[in-house]
Amino acid sequence: MYLQHPDDPEKGEVSESDSIIRTYQTYNKPYELQPEDIISLRIASLTPAEFDFVKQYEEQLGIIRKLNQYNQGTQDGGNQNNMRMQGMGAVGEEGSGLMPIMLDRQQTGFTIDRKGNLELPEIGEVQLSGLSIREAEELIKSKLINYFETPVVRIQLLSFHFTVLGEVNNEGRYTSFDPETNVIDAITLAENLTDFADRSRLKVVRFSGSEAQVYYVNTLREDLVSQKGFYLQPNDLIVVPALRARQSRRYLLPATTNIIGVTASALSLILIILNQTQ
Repeated sequence: MYLQHPDDPEKGEVSESDSIIRTYQTYNKPYELQPEDIISLRIASLTPAEFDFVKQYEEQLGIIRKLNQYNQGTQDGGNQNNMRMQGMGAVGEEGSGLMPIMLDRQQTGFTIDRKGNLELPEIGEVQLSGLSIREAEELIKSKLINYFETPVVRIQLLSFHFTVLGEVNNEGRYTSFDPETNVIDAITLAENLTDFADRSRLKVVRFSGSEAQVYYVNTLREDLVSQKGFYLQPNDLIVVPALRARQSRRYLLPATTNIIGVTASALSLILIILNQTQ
């Protein structure tokens, strides 16, 4: 169960109505781009495609990365996290040895350098660190006015990673392309919580520079959407603790079983000794 409220109607009591029952203020602060973020940059304009030097530059980077990845894959056997390789040949024949590499979306994006700049052809370096995605779009658009006719710029963050650990069905590190990813999205990607998960105190650890900020969120409460840890930031860590009943089952019951086993063995030994002495 998620997002419950004491005033929620019972089964069969829900009436069809368009009225707003409750309203919450959310803490969805726009993400500010950081050094080493990976972004995609798309430009639409009335300028013919053959003059789109940004797209051409990105395609060239993709080819270079593809070749580098191929060379690395042939040397160390490949990295399954970043590429998939398979032999191909005609039907009925053995593989020809051709190994097409399927690059993930991060391999075709632009990387903001350690100083927070993005280098583009013709334009040069553009300072993006500290800007929201919308602000970065407007800044790059202003730089392109002299090169494109009525340009429209769209930026997407490709390096939005977060980790989910604990009482979920599939722990792991996940990537989202939605800047408004939230805790419920993370739970869904992790294939939901287990039956023993404590839904009332999920921990969200957020790393900011040299600090680690810790939030607790209660997914049982409807006002979860207004809690500061509801919307995620890149590199967040979500830890789902177990219910105390699960902890007791995991640690207390085995200890109790061991004690009972030792006691039973001791009693059996005493009975054997007594029988032999009679």
